[in-house]
Amino acid sequence: MINECLTDKERVQLAQKAYEGLNIGETVEIGQKAIGVLTRDVYAEDGMQAFLLENHTGPQIEITVLFKGSYGLKKGNVTTWRDEWMKTNLPIFVNMVTDSRAVPSQLLTAAKYLNRWLLEFPKSRFYIYGHSLGAINAQYALANCRHSGQIAGAYLYEGTNIWRMLDRRQRQMANHLRPKINAYVDIYDPVTLGYTATHKMVGRLHYIDSVQLKNPVKQHMWGGYRFDEHGRLLEKLVDAKFLLSSQRQGRFLSTTGELSALLSGRKKLAEAASPKWQQLKEDLFNSSFMKEFGDRYDNFEGKDGQ
Repeated sequence: MINECLTDKERVQLAQKAYEGLNIGETVEIGQKAIGVLTRDVYAEDGMQAFLLENHTGPQIEITVLFKGSYGLKKGNVTTWRDEWMKTNLPIFVNMVTDSRAVPSQLLTAAKYLNRWLLEFPKSRFYIYGHSLGAINAQYALANCRHSGQIAGAYLYEGTNIWRMLDRRQRQMANHLRPKINAYVDIYDPVTLGYTATHKMVGRLHYIDSVQLKNPVKQHMWGGYRFDEHGRLLEKLVDAKFLLSSQRQGRFLSTTGELSALLSGRKKLAEAASPKWQQLKEDLFNSSFMKEFGDRYDNFEGKDGQ
């Protein structure tokens, strides 16, 4: 299995491929390693994007699925970056602060396609990759997996932890697959909401020994990741800084009052242009741990790519 031969650094490079212009029939390679031929390129009406790669060179067919994240987070100034953050996280945030069971359509679509492909390739081994919104979609798809024996591994980077959204059955599946799911978390990345040192997350926690950058966009796009000379990702044990960040995020996600009331009222996102919503959005970014990320971006001057 080619995926089993990849280093941590190569797995990050493979996940990054989802943001590139891949073409049907193309052989996706990482260095000198051929991962597979792209045979499925999905761009659903709700925006969910995924790629499927087939590798028939081994004794067992190997399938690699890349869930694409929100490309808008890679570009733009502080205003557009905040808007993209809201676009990526708002549907998840709504569910978290209102305890709603309404699932954003992209997550449902991701689960539908993964189960469809598991049926289409019944004797294959599946490897799942996702970053940002792609990691969120992958979490939900795995929690709704109907053929868990085919899942060989999952590598999910910098996505909000959706454990709070899952029902009992979905949590049971997430727990069943936990040894195979790797969740990579950089606490300096504002998109990685809701992570904890407890079992209440989808996958096993990999706490990145990251470098804090001034640019939160670059931070989100693996900019703080470091590797040794063998391509192994530098990680560390849960420490006081992680626990403090987790506590602050927990308080943030427990926000009530006007914000929760507005969101639980199921108002259309078209109202996002209203003065009231704009004020709530500003309050969101000026509260709790989010303010430090806004301050970092405001002070960012782009020197030395940091």
